Amino acid sequence: MMTLNAEKRDMNVKAKKLRREGYVPGSLCGRDLEEAVPLKISEFEAERFMRKNMKGSRTVLQIGEQKYNAIVKDVDYNPLMKRIMFIDFQMLVAGEKISTTAQVVLLHEELAKGSVDEEISEIHYKADPADIVEKVYIDFEKLGDQKCVKVKDIKELMNDKIELITSEDATIVDISEESQYEEETEDAEGEAEAVAAS
Repeated sequence: MMTLNAEKRDMNVKAKKLRREGYVPGSLCGRDLEEAVPLKISEFEAERFMRKNMKGSRTVLQIGEQKYNAIVKDVDYNPLMKRIMFIDFQMLVAGEKISTTAQVVLLHEELAKGSVDEEISEIHYKADPADIVEKVYIDFEKLGDQKCVKVKDIKELMNDKIELITSEDATIVDISEESQYEEETEDAEGEAEAVAAS
């Protein structure tokens, strides 16, 4: 679990000014906190952290002398600016179930027997901090002839410690055969290349 250094943010300083100064605004909430703690995180540290982590990842937040076990609740990212705009954290308390997400990671996608359509990239559920699942993996090398993977096919999530929010019948990935039109197009392109080369 990665430690992330943060500072308490002065709410008199607007988020726009903070970002100009090289910080990412954030907040930490939790049942055991009297109120949400506004944060500012060095943009360099935030980007380094998010390269290895994602929504649903656990971390240790170091705020001054205090350390908090927390989870990344949400990340606001601006793709045009390529900047992290805000990070929300939730403090983890043993015995208190929290709502979070498991990120779907596709492995060996090039080995899929057909065209891959990823219908959902994260699975929502509730769990005790000790039972959090940050990532689930779908390995196309091991799927064989299976053409559809549903949430209920993910063994790590199918137990009494995980309370699914996403339907267990929801499709994660669907693998469809290449259409006859695509195959004919590829054959025609191959013939055209052969003629051009002769």
